[in-house]
Amino acid sequence: MKPILVVEDETIMRESLRDWLTDDGYQVETAKAGEEALEAIAEQDFGVVILDLRLPGRDGIEVLREAKERRPQLKGIIITAYPSIETAVEATRIGAIDYLTKPVSLDALEELIRKTLGPVQVEIKPKAVPEETIAQPPVAEEAKVEEARVEEAKVEEVIAIAPEEIPVHLKQGKAHFDVGRYGEALKEFESILSIAPGNIETRVWIRKTKETLATPKVEAVAEGEAAPVAEEVKPKECVWMKMGLVSHRICTRDYDCLTCEFDQMMQEKMASGATPELDAALERFKELPGSQRLCRYAIKGDVSYRLCTRTFQCATCEFGQVMEDALQRKLAKLQARREALLKKEQRTQAKA
Repeated sequence: MKPILVVEDETIMRESLRDWLTDDGYQVETAKAGEEALEAIAEQDFGVVILDLRLPGRDGIEVLREAKERRPQLKGIIITAYPSIETAVEATRIGAIDYLTKPVSLDALEELIRKTLGPVQVEIKPKAVPEETIAQPPVAEEAKVEEARVEEAKVEEVIAIAPEEIPVHLKQGKAHFDVGRYGEALKEFESILSIAPGNIETRVWIRKTKETLATPKVEAVAEGEAAPVAEEVKPKECVWMKMGLVSHRICTRDYDCLTCEFDQMMQEKMASGATPELDAALERFKELPGSQRLCRYAIKGDVSYRLCTRTFQCATCEFGQVMEDALQRKLAKLQARREALLKKEQRTQAKA
């Protein structure tokens, strides 16, 4: 089967797509930019190329157009966080087999690739029996019991969670990782992956945790042991500071802007008419190159990448309303979950 080429400038997205497809048995190569992708295509015959629409230098459509000229049989898939009718039509015209909007459903992408390349063929070979195994004397019963105990100890418990609990367990896993409890962190992340295998952020954290555990200098901290002194955590800058609209402010809500009074005050100021200071800040923002005018949700990390089209007039932005509605629903679910857990704990205490 021909390999797959993933062309994506965002590291998390690129590595997650590579890991996901590699786990399913495909051979995957990656590239960060259009020119790098074209060099790879010139040297190797790929079956499918997955291209981000916005790439450094040449965009995904330009790269696919030239790639198809070199290798007409190559199948292209365009992915983008900024869909439009014009780019969708152009992608189809030059031969893209699909045009997917971020966040990409990895299951849907895998199904599309399977239909294009066919299922992965796995060669199954009979397991060879070493000669020395045949010649070994019978193993004592005590040794068998001990071996069974060792094998049992290797099986780690996977935490059972509900889909709405994913954010809580992701946060808990990161907290374990920050203080050096890498084994506990891995359990949290793997519990998420057991119900949401396409969760990109979780896959990245699992890779990061395993790489850290594989480093000889790092020793995992067992539950109940004293954790090593963590390095000083740099305070998070407020989103409004990162946007350049206030000179200095530290975030006190872990970017949970919906519960932040300062954020609400700034939103009201932006909606009612900017002050001279905000006017000056907005003018500076307009002078930035288009690729640097990031949406506040990209600055916070809620989405991987998105540019601001309303100069932070979030109240008039459809995307802003969609994100706020989604965050409100998430908060409501988490609150309902907390209340249910609290009631369960109270009932347990009452019975005791």
